[in-house]
Formats: sequence, C-alpha cells, structure tokens
Amino acid sequence: MKFIVSNNADALANALAAFGRTATVEAEFGDVCVPGSLVTLAHHGSRAANPAPCAAPNGIGEGVEAVGLSHLDLDALGGCLALLGRKPEADAFWALAAFVDVRGPHRLAESGASEADLARLHAFWAWSAENRVFPPRDGGALDITEAVEAAAAALAAILGGDADLLAAGAAFKEAGEALNAASLVEIVGGVLLRQHEGFVNHLYTSPAGEVAKAVVGFNPATGSVTVSFADAPPAGGAVGIVQKLWGPLAGGHAGIAGSPRGEHLTLDDARAAVAAVLAVL
Repeated sequence: MKFIVSNNADALANALAAFGRTATVEAEFGDVCVPGSLVTLAHHGSRAANPAPCAAPNGIGEGVEAVGLSHLDLDALGGCLALLGRKPEADAFWALAAFVDVRGPHRLAESGASEADLARLHAFWAWSAENRVFPPRDGGALDITEAVEAAAAALAAILGGDADLLAAGAAFKEAGEALNAASLVEIVGGVLLRQHEGFVNHLYTSPAGEVAKAVVGFNPATGSVTVSFADAPPAGGAVGIVQKLWGPLAGGHAGIAGSPRGEHLTLDDARAAVAAVLAVL
C-alpha cells in the first residue's frame, strides 16, 4: 500500500488516478475533499459529523493500493494504520487522539484521559516534532510510505512502553510549559498576549490553566504579530483583523493570520491587535 501526500487537491487526485483501488485520509482542502475509490476518511467542514479517521477499525482497507493525504498527523496515522489492518488496539488512546484533533490541544484538560495515555500522546508529539512530514511546497505529490512506516514503528514503541520515547515526551511537555510561562505578557478579556522568538500561537492555555479565546503573538526578533483563535473565529476572522490593522499585505486564514512579511512591528502594535480582537469577540 502506497501513501501519497499533497497540499493540492488536483495534484493528489491525479497521483491517485494511477491506481485502481484507492482510499483517502483527511484529503481535505477547505471544503474540497478528494475521495478514494473504496474508502474516504474525512471529518472536517461539511463532513464534521463523520468520526475521526483514527476511529476507523482495522480491516477497512482490503484491496486498497494507494492512500492519499493532505498531511500526516496522529489522527491521519491512525486512519492509515486502520487501512493497513495494523492499528494498535488501544481504544482509550485513539479516543484521546480524536478528541485532540477535533477540539484542539488547548482542550486537553477536558479530555478525561488517563495519565498514561496523556504521556503516550506527548511522547508521540515529541517524536513527531523531530520527524515532520511536509507535502511539496510546489503543490506536487510525494510518496511518504516510508514516513508512515516510521511513524507506525514509533507509535508501536510508545504504546509498548518504550522508556526513552516516553522520557522524551515528558521533556517535550515540560518544555511546552516553560514556553507557556516565559512567553506570557498579559491576559486581557480572554485574549493572551505573548512575546517570544518562537511560535507561540498554539498556547491558548495560560500557566494557571485558563483557556483563552485568542492569542496575539509578538516575535521581537522578526517584528511580526500573529493573531489566532482557539475555536471558531468571529466574522472576518483573524485575516480580517490583521488586514484592517496593517493593510492587504497582511495575510493568513480565518483561524490564524499575521502582519505583512518583512514589516517590523512593536509590542505596542501587538497590543493594538489585542484591542482589535476584543472588539470582535
């Protein structure tokens, strides 16, 4: 079974057309979904009522020759392993993976997961951070079969209690907590203002455990400001806010957007972004 990734729906469909019996896993591009000829595992946008791919049972992939994806994360990996008939029997862990994929990592405290499964999740995140798989930037398609096999082996080791991988997960979690504390400037009306030279817009939970509605991140090294929303963004979204503040060269999406590339802003500009976010919440 081949696994193929692309960030372009047409390129992925064309790559899969070379095979007669196909499946897709989260091959979703906005509201466009590339279907498989035998199996389509998709659960975003208009397909949100569908179960997460990682909830799929073993045995659904009989006869599949090739699988198309838009990305490879834990949820997608679970779907791939189900298609292969090799998904580990770990129901509580997969329920946690589905919860995080749908609700977001910032809702982790609401998952009700066991400490053991949380440790396994952080271990996989730590491994994944060092072994990222990206689709070609030119919009082409890439065979990532070896990467899927490597991820499967790492996950099997984690679920089997590999001490080194679990220790790496604990260190990854601690590093995230340290970044959370170090980057926080202030909390204003449910908006976290953060300052750091690394990416911080995924940190929607304060060190005290308060889940914010949005994060405004300021990078003092690049002078960039990034606005992101934890859940469904308001009308206009993040991109509407940044373009209203800094013009049409600011860009991004409804959920996350940033100041114009190459323009060096200040912490005061970030505070203006916080005010703009508060105005639409």
